[in-house]
Amino acid sequence: MANYAYVARSQTGEEISGFLRGETQDDVVASLHRQGMVVLHVVESRTVGARRGLGLPASFVHGTVGAREMALFSSQFATVLEAGIPLVRGLRGLAADTPNRALSRALFDVTARLESGEHLADAMARHPNAFSRMYVSMIRAGERAGTLDEIVNQLAVYLERVDTIQSKIRSAMAYPLFVMGFVLLAAVFLLMEVVPTFSRIYGDMGQELPALTRTVIDISDFIRGNAALAGLGAVALAVLVTATVRTRTGRMVIDTALLRLPIFGPLVRKAVMSRFARTLGILVRSGLPIMECFDMVSGSAGNLVVARAIGEARVHVANGAGITEAFRRTGRFPEMVLQMMATGEDSGTLDRMLLKTSDFYDRQVEAAAAGLAALVEPLMVVLVGGLIGFIVVSMFLPIFKLGDAVMRGGANL
Repeated sequence: MANYAYVARSQTGEEISGFLRGETQDDVVASLHRQGMVVLHVVESRTVGARRGLGLPASFVHGTVGAREMALFSSQFATVLEAGIPLVRGLRGLAADTPNRALSRALFDVTARLESGEHLADAMARHPNAFSRMYVSMIRAGERAGTLDEIVNQLAVYLERVDTIQSKIRSAMAYPLFVMGFVLLAAVFLLMEVVPTFSRIYGDMGQELPALTRTVIDISDFIRGNAALAGLGAVALAVLVTATVRTRTGRMVIDTALLRLPIFGPLVRKAVMSRFARTLGILVRSGLPIMECFDMVSGSAGNLVVARAIGEARVHVANGAGITEAFRRTGRFPEMVLQMMATGEDSGTLDRMLLKTSDFYDRQVEAAAAGLAALVEPLMVVLVGGLIGFIVVSMFLPIFKLGDAVMRGGANL
């Protein structure tokens, strides 16, 4: 079953538009005919959700509306434009259908402003929580060039790709983070519940304990004796980290660390390069001035280290350097990206070369994410077994030593 947008005329002569599900376009036409309508136009709604089975919204760096939801809206909006549905009526219908309240409220306000004579881009710009600066700029470029449907389609594809890459990064990192959390909880449980039991047993025996066992028992006693203080310390640390991340300096430190991580760093770097190339490519293709493109790419890079490099490249271009040379001077971009940019710059196909570069890195991210999962799983197993095994062995070490002493005593007899 697919979703189709239609424009039809009722028996009273009123023009009606909307969406209808059906197996084929002919089925939709037949269904409308059975309702006594004269079909004027029917086109399949190429929604992201229908194509990719996407579900709940993901966080989008430019506001409270997820990239997944914005991609879905953009696909439906492009269908409305292609079907010839009046802009206000189409947006009002999308506003009523979208499950995201922030986007729905924004769209209703946009339709009201359109009815009062405001341009679409200007109306969208009043809702930065839903429509990013890049989104608004491209809508404005589409309005000026008369290619709004094409621009909206490009935005839908772009947002879908962004969400796909973000999902792969989150999936690659979710498993090790989950395992690390499990390891910490297991270690705390052993130190709080199991180790004290052994400590009491060894205390009753009056046996001299090995240094390793004594150390683990001391750690357990410290945690149990300062549980409230440790809890407050953990909360304070979480608050401090959260506050630091929200500062530009903190984000710079974290973004730098992400790019330098021994295992995840290459994956993050590929994802950032893919996003950079696709964003710049789609902006150049829309016909926006190159300096404005640099500003918007810098704001949507997703990594402050790369964003700063883009800002440096912008300064070099403003001083007369070529685009490729400007990015090469920053030292932050791989040679593959620079070579593709140089080819596009020389041939006048910079947008196409950048999009090809993004496609290449998308495939690299998929392959790296799959390989990372296969690599991280055994490492996590070793980590879990090593930490828990260390605590368990340290507790049984006195028993092993006692058994050895008994065996030696028996041999002496």
